Amino acid sequence: MNAYLLLDEKPIRQDQKLKTLSKYMQQYPQGWKKRLELAKLFYEMGRWEQAIEEYRQVIERQPQLLEARLQLAKILHLMGQQTEAIEVYENALPLSRNEASRQHIRGLIEACKGDNQQAIKALESAASLEPDKVVHWLALGQVYMGIENTVAALQAFDTVLSLNPDDIVALILSYDALIAMGNFQAAGQKLSRVTELAPDDLQVLQRQLDERCRMRLVLGEQGKQTKKAIGSALQQAPNTAEFHKSLAYYHIFRGDWAQGVAVLAQFTEKHPNNPSGWYYYGRCLSDTGENKRAAEAILKAYHLYPNDCEIYQALCDILPAAGRLDELYPLAEEMLRRFPERWSAWATAGRTLVQSFKEIEWGCSVSARVTQLQPQLADAWFCHGRVLALAGKHREAVEALVQGWQFLPEKGSYLQSLPGLVWLGESYRVQGNNAASRRYWQEACLQAKKLMEFDPATAHYWQGRALEDLGDELGAIEAYRNALSQQLLYPAHGDVKEALKYLQGMLRNGFRA
Repeated sequence: MNAYLLLDEKPIRQDQKLKTLSKYMQQYPQGWKKRLELAKLFYEMGRWEQAIEEYRQVIERQPQLLEARLQLAKILHLMGQQTEAIEVYENALPLSRNEASRQHIRGLIEACKGDNQQAIKALESAASLEPDKVVHWLALGQVYMGIENTVAALQAFDTVLSLNPDDIVALILSYDALIAMGNFQAAGQKLSRVTELAPDDLQVLQRQLDERCRMRLVLGEQGKQTKKAIGSALQQAPNTAEFHKSLAYYHIFRGDWAQGVAVLAQFTEKHPNNPSGWYYYGRCLSDTGENKRAAEAILKAYHLYPNDCEIYQALCDILPAAGRLDELYPLAEEMLRRFPERWSAWATAGRTLVQSFKEIEWGCSVSARVTQLQPQLADAWFCHGRVLALAGKHREAVEALVQGWQFLPEKGSYLQSLPGLVWLGESYRVQGNNAASRRYWQEACLQAKKLMEFDPATAHYWQGRALEDLGDELGAIEAYRNALSQQLLYPAHGDVKEALKYLQGMLRNGFRA
């Protein structure tokens, strides 16, 4: 697996420091302070097995050192060794100085156990006891992010930023929460700030590349800057799947789909046991319409690491398109068992049951769970409304979609508003309310214009959908062509090609809406 860490020093300085510390430890093997530095260095270099060994030796020499125990437990947790992490955390509890620290550690223990609600209670208690300590708020926000409660997570990160506006971790996590909510404008402001503070950090660089690719800054002078940034990232972290993904989509968004796919094919050949590589390869194949190969890749990712909700959701998207439904049913059930607190898992499972298996009532009841898990999140209501519409329950779909629209904090600044508005119009049309349907489609056209600079391909696609529904064939054709020119990905790519054939045929035959 790949993990990103905020580093105080560049890798070349790490190597120099490693030589110095290793030499010192050979001369003074009983020294614990330098060994603690060595353990931290191994952690930052990604050499976690060695870091664990050094931390254990530090604890053996200094059993009262709380810092070493907490860092050791953190590494074990990151490596998925939850039982060992819990044991270390529990041994650290008696060493903590105050109740806030003890509550914080209890929260981390519950997080390791997978009991996120108890983790939240403990971390909220720690934050209430020490409201000025950012460490409590950061941990609380991260647990909220783990269960996809982005509204609560953002509140926690905002609290951190109110205490320290330049907290790099909070800025990065706040950016992630805003992106998950579709608020590109506010997210861009966070990214600009953290870029000023930590321009060389790999976490920051990865998010910059994702944003530049999404905005299609891949041609001309902007494209040169994007390619240079990708090259810099790959030079610093040549074995990181995320940066190879960036290179792949850089080529795809320039129109060279084959070269883009080849980048990730080569990565999986070189790193056959990296589940992230197979996941990105599967997604890339699916995005370029190669569903059968995509199914093989995403199944490989699943077998390597069956603990990632995004891999399960990719299975739900890719296996039906590859004609492999018989394998999907048990995987969808398994996804809900593994990730019962993640609303997107229930939304995906509900849509899959309705769309692929025609399990209408069960699929709708599964989808309804998302609004119980995240009752104040617009996207949860939009996704549930879409499932209801696919099931033919358009009255209930309208109710859910309207609720989602009302939960958007700032109308029009969220990507989710586009599909939500188009779906609302379509469900109103089925009910015979043409005035309401046209009103929502017209609003979708306005919102699409506002989102063009942030995600032009997606904005043009939904603009085309709305214009087609409004009966503006020429406008829809132009929007769809613009979406294709921006390298709109599958499955929308295929839908747009079919729509263009239909609309152009109508115009040739003299039919107008």
